[in-house]
Amino acid sequence: MRWRGVAALAALLLLELLGLGLFAKGFFPYKRNLPGFASWADQPADMGRPDLGAADTGAQGPPVAAQYGRLVLMVVDALRNDFVFGDKSAMEYTRGLLRAGRARGFTAKAQAPTVTMPRIKALMTGTVPSFLDAVLNIAESDTSSSLQHHDNLLWQLRTHGGKQINMFGDETWLRLFPGMFTRTDGTSSFFVTDTVEVDNNVTRHVQPELERDDWGAIVLHYLGLDHIGHLAGPDSALMGPKQREMDGV
Repeated sequence: MRWRGVAALAALLLLELLGLGLFAKGFFPYKRNLPGFASWADQPADMGRPDLGAADTGAQGPPVAAQYGRLVLMVVDALRNDFVFGDKSAMEYTRGLLRAGRARGFTAKAQAPTVTMPRIKALMTGTVPSFLDAVLNIAESDTSSSLQHHDNLLWQLRTHGGKQINMFGDETWLRLFPGMFTRTDGTSSFFVTDTVEVDNNVTRHVQPELERDDWGAIVLHYLGLDHIGHLAGPDSALMGPKQREMDGV
C-alpha cells in the first residue's frame, strides 16, 4: 500500500514536470533567425508576380534611389491612438498636419509582450517577439538580445545607404545595436518617477544635430509620456502638457 502511494506521487510529479515543460516550450518558443544580411540581389527580379517564393531572387540594376536625404525617427513611448486622434488630444500641430493631408496617421496593433525591447525588435526586424524578450528587457546589462548579427533596418540604412546614425533616448537601443550609432546619449527607462529630465536629455540634442550635416539618420526615443502613464494613468493632469511638449518637438 505504501509503495502504491509513492508510485502515485511519483507519477503526479512526473506529470507536473511534463506539463511545466510543455508550458515553457509554448510560452518561450525557440525562434530561428535567418542568417546573414539581405542585399539588393536578394530582392525578386519581378515584384509583380503573384506566385513569388523564397527562391525568387536576383533583382537587376541599381537599388531604388532614396526619396529623402535624411531621416529622423521619433519614438514617443506609450503614445496611444487616442492621444493623437481622440477628442481630448493636446497634440494640435500633429492633428493639423493630419487634417491638411501633410501627414499620414496609422494605428499599429502591437502583439504582447508590449515592453520596450520586444517592440523595438519588431519595428527594426519585422519579427514577432517572445515573452523571453520581456524577461531580458529587465536586465539592463544583458547583451544576449543584441541584433548586431541579425538583419535589421538600421544595419541596412548604415551599410547600403552609407548613413551615419545617431541615437538619443532610451538606452535599450544601445543594447540592441552595439556599435551602430556614432553619437549617443542614452537614458534609463527604469527611473519611472522622472517625467521631465528624461525627455529634456533627448530634446537638447535636436537643434545642435539639425545644424550638423554629417549624419543621415537620428533616433529620438522619448520616455516621459510612458512614465506619466505608469505613475498616474492616462487621465493624469500631467498628460496634456506632456502631449503638447511632444507635439512641439
